[in-house]
Amino acid sequence: MHNNKVVFVLLDGLQSEYAREHLGYLEHLCEHKKAAKYEVLGELPSASRPMYETIFTGLPVYEHGITNNNICRLSNQVHIFELLKQNHKKSLALAYYWISELYLSAPFNKFQDVYHHDSKSYIDQGFFYYEDTYPDNHLYALSSSLMSHDQYDFVFIHPMGIDDAGHKYGAGSQEYAQAVIQNDKLLSTYIPQWIKDGYSVVVGADHGMSENGYHGGNSHQQRTTALYIIDQRIVNGYHSQVLTTLEFAPLLCYLLDIQATEKMKPLEVKRIHESKKEL
Repeated sequence: MHNNKVVFVLLDGLQSEYAREHLGYLEHLCEHKKAAKYEVLGELPSASRPMYETIFTGLPVYEHGITNNNICRLSNQVHIFELLKQNHKKSLALAYYWISELYLSAPFNKFQDVYHHDSKSYIDQGFFYYEDTYPDNHLYALSSSLMSHDQYDFVFIHPMGIDDAGHKYGAGSQEYAQAVIQNDKLLSTYIPQWIKDGYSVVVGADHGMSENGYHGGNSHQQRTTALYIIDQRIVNGYHSQVLTTLEFAPLLCYLLDIQATEKMKPLEVKRIHESKKEL
């Protein structure tokens, strides 16, 4: 019997090579077949706001229309938060303010929209920070506090420290590596509690990072990320199959036990579930 509850952590700007090198706890779980890992070739453009919309709708950029970071409007597609609401499931989001602009209200008003609590909206409760330097450890701690006071079916946690360090110092820098290491320590602290509380856990990224501190284009560094899944229904260990960010939404639907939209690609999730044939 599955609780169909999910914690989804999006490590903004995490390059695949740095996931392998510095996310020691998640790699440990994969080695011991307590988690599954897939490499991800991210959709283009490898920019944040377009990829947020792709991740939560399962649609490519040309279809959903959020083509760059400067487009500030609500999503006009069916997305995960809408599906959760349709299925009477409760959501919590602790994320960068662009998530609020996509799924709650746009433009973001920092005097009103930082804290959100409205069960009639797509996201039941939320905290939205607007500075890239907001500390990752504070975000995890806040998520823990809110989760201890209420029950949620879907929790979205979106730290920005890795991306911020990448833009300032570039992938390949000590600062970028340290930001990944900090998130490994935080994940190793909170994931055992999430599992104990009956959550499946998904840890992924929207895009990678170049050594020059950029992303948006078609280089390997900017596009490749990693996806970790902790759920009894998924075959654990390392997988050779490469996914894309188009498959995040149908995966989340599968784990939440909600029907994916016709535009999503539910068969890709089935391939994950049946990937024991590969092993």
